[in-house]
Amino acid sequence: MAATVTRFETPDSVMTLDLRTPEGQSYVENLRRRDVSELGPSNRLLVVDTTAALSEHHEWFERLAMLPQVDAVVLVAVGAIDLDGKGPSLRTPSALANVGVTVWVGDGAGVPWQGGSRRPGAGRGDAGVEDLLTALRFPLVFDKVFAEVSEMPHQAANPGLAVDYATVEPAMMRALKLRALRQLVATGVAARQHDRESAELASVVRGAAERDAASLRPGSPLHDAMTTAQSRVGAAARAMDALRGFSGLLGGVHRVVLARLAEAGEAVTRHHKATTRALEDVDSSLAEGYPSPAELVEQGLPSPAPVNSVELAESLRKAVVAELAGGRTLPGLADQARGLGNQLGAARSLVVAESVDAEIRSWIGKLLKPPAFRLWPSPVMHLLPVVFVTCLLAAWLPGLRWWPAVGLGLLWVLAVALLFHRAPGVQDARIPLAATVLVAVASGAAGTFFPPLPSFGLLITIGVLVVLVAVAVGSVVAVWNHAVTTWADEVPVRRAARANRLLVEQVTRTIEERWTPSDRNRRLADALLVIAGAIDAVVEVFGDVISDRREHHDGVTLSVDSSAGLAEVLHHDLVAITLEVLRPSFDEISSRTPLSGDSQRSLLRAQELVAEYNDHLDHAGLRELPPFVTDDGPRRRLAAALWQNSDASRRVLSLTARSLMTQLCAAEDIRLLQADGTVVVHFASSDMDLPPADGGVVIRTRGDAVGAIRLTPLVNRIVQREVHVVAPGPEGDAG
Repeated sequence: MAATVTRFETPDSVMTLDLRTPEGQSYVENLRRRDVSELGPSNRLLVVDTTAALSEHHEWFERLAMLPQVDAVVLVAVGAIDLDGKGPSLRTPSALANVGVTVWVGDGAGVPWQGGSRRPGAGRGDAGVEDLLTALRFPLVFDKVFAEVSEMPHQAANPGLAVDYATVEPAMMRALKLRALRQLVATGVAARQHDRESAELASVVRGAAERDAASLRPGSPLHDAMTTAQSRVGAAARAMDALRGFSGLLGGVHRVVLARLAEAGEAVTRHHKATTRALEDVDSSLAEGYPSPAELVEQGLPSPAPVNSVELAESLRKAVVAELAGGRTLPGLADQARGLGNQLGAARSLVVAESVDAEIRSWIGKLLKPPAFRLWPSPVMHLLPVVFVTCLLAAWLPGLRWWPAVGLGLLWVLAVALLFHRAPGVQDARIPLAATVLVAVASGAAGTFFPPLPSFGLLITIGVLVVLVAVAVGSVVAVWNHAVTTWADEVPVRRAARANRLLVEQVTRTIEERWTPSDRNRRLADALLVIAGAIDAVVEVFGDVISDRREHHDGVTLSVDSSAGLAEVLHHDLVAITLEVLRPSFDEISSRTPLSGDSQRSLLRAQELVAEYNDHLDHAGLRELPPFVTDDGPRRRLAAALWQNSDASRRVLSLTARSLMTQLCAAEDIRLLQADGTVVVHFASSDMDLPPADGGVVIRTRGDAVGAIRLTPLVNRIVQREVHVVAPGPEGDAG
């Protein structure tokens, strides 16, 4: 078996000229050489005429044959050929000898006939001349018939025909189309079955709000205020830490700690004011356009990031396509787009800044003017029992007489004086010093009244004295650390560091989330509102269509169970209409021009597309791809459902020259056919995947039919070329 060869139809059209009608006759009568453009771009001409009028219309055939763009003419001559009672005779016009062939079709519906047999079958044929004309209007079928008949004697043949159609019932299509419209524009409870909100649009918004790397401009006022505050707060925290311990007690940090705290307070105040001003200006600039971005850049903010309008438009288009493909209703999608657009930029920058402002006001005074460093009465009063005990023991030591008690008492007085001297701020040490002296003298005097301890050696006595001195020093350092810790808890250095950090974070977040992407967010918000308006226009037009028609079903069903595939095609087409309405909006978004949101334009475009789609369904049918639809997947699936298990289609494509077909002639005219040299032309819809059984050529068409045309030559004696001699004249010269 030979391999199957598939030829696909070219886009060139076939012009049909029916000379049996007044319109066709008037057209040719008025045709002149100078009017060749009226014929259109096609070089194929299908002429239909009656056998009785062929001679009368010879001049018209000449005019057609002389048109420069005409390369091929197929003349379908309809009627009896025994016109004068002298026997059958088909007189073909000589004017078409070089450019045309003749296909003769007898009167009536034709008869069943197996090619080569002498007698036709019983009954009437199930194909007619209109089926033949439909097939010949396919360009490649036309070309094949023209080529085959051109090789036959006298370029004439009689056709046999078998055809099967896979069509969609109009009633079912109307019902499912109305249902698809209602699903797309459903709202409320009805929308819950169809509206499956996804994250496609939301993901576009999140993607647009992704943080861009941004920082304050070095050397700017805001950057200087931030870095100064960080530095001063850090210096104050280090000074506070340096106060602790023995080194803090003996060192000189007490002389600068108050200055460091004041500097930190002033720096945080300046930073807060600069941040508040910047955030207020960001809000004002984004909401009202003032101050200008250039002024904010002068304060220290970076320039807003540029907008990639093309990328933005493509992201939105893909998101809308994905949403609609996922089953979204148009009102639901419009509401989501409108809500996301309104949310962009709604949050104010000052929320954190205002909370920090209230906190700063509550403690900034304690940083600028710290509270007093308290030593008396607590914690120095806690030293007095230790002073009493240590001086008492020093006076009681044997062998050293009175001077250890005096020395240790003097050490205590000096230690207390050191505490008050190292304390930040002005301290009154008179009462604490007097109390220390009094306790030391009292404890030393009391030690003289006790019986002396037995002598246990000078070294042990000195060791005990050293321990008493260490206790005194340790107690003083502990009291100092306690006083420093208590004071540090009252001085808000940590709060200042936290407030400074919050201000920095708020500025950074505002830059990254609102300021740097501000132009992009503004463009995205406007784009979402434009999309929502365009979808609203589509909803309005679809709603008008629903209002004008009511859903009905007259009981007619499809030949196969293809309603699911049909519903998919209709939904796909309506989504394609929506996307086509949105296309100018996406084009506008991808440009750098301001967005107008012309809903009237979208409304008119939607009305125009719906009218074009209805016209397409009426004339080209559902199987034909509309101009605005690019994805033919649903139609291919529908075609598979329509063609599957189609025994009739397989039978048609397996027909040969000897198979039973409808021969388009009367039963008595079968004797006029010459079976030798018969050719069969097979054609089928391009969405059908059923090759012919004999592996021949299948011409793919854009129609909804599968068929076989059997071209049978006529016996030589009945075909005559009729020659007319026309005297030259003005009109003849012109024609």
